[in-house]
Amino acid sequence: MNYFISRGGQQFGPYTLADLQRYAASGEVLLTDLATSEAMTEPVTVAQIIGTIAVPPILTAVDSVSVREIYPDPPNLHWGLVLLFAVISCGFFTIAWELVQAAWLKKIEPQSKAIYIYGSAALALLFIFITSFLSSLNHSQFRYAALLQIVYYVVTLVGRFSFRKSMEEHFNGPEPMALALSGVMTFFFGGIYFQYHINDIVRRKAADRVYEMAR
Repeated sequence: MNYFISRGGQQFGPYTLADLQRYAASGEVLLTDLATSEAMTEPVTVAQIIGTIAVPPILTAVDSVSVREIYPDPPNLHWGLVLLFAVISCGFFTIAWELVQAAWLKKIEPQSKAIYIYGSAALALLFIFITSFLSSLNHSQFRYAALLQIVYYVVTLVGRFSFRKSMEEHFNGPEPMALALSGVMTFFFGGIYFQYHINDIVRRKAADRVYEMAR
């Protein structure tokens, strides 16, 4: 369930229960702030929602702000446009965009290997095109084209799941946002699905900044 916080005539959110616990502990959300959700008919205080649930120890409010500021914002192209460009380019835009996403992820999660795996898949695809083109010029057939295409798809899938793993580690660790990514959606939609969540991350971080400025 997601909650919205009201303060000074402005509304902030949505926040999960874990978000409210974290922000209440850091002082960014006051226990006296009013919160609402789709399931609630009347606003209640944050204290009533959190109740006796233990709040995990986290960074202080000042430290939280400084941590968020050292991480670069994600590439914020709307996921619908990513899908549109992918269709127009017959999928080639998706390949390039997944590299862009992986390059950003490498900056915020240095242990991520997704950029290298995606890069290997892109090189495999380039090799397929070059060899197929040369074979057509010589009026011959490249025997291993189908095998290399399978290798390309497998490596791409490995890259997607590596990306998913690093995303969940970062956004449930250094920048906790209770991120959970579907394995099925990762398999079928990859970068388009990731971009949907990246857009949400950008929106939530922007709302946090506005909330901090309003305090």
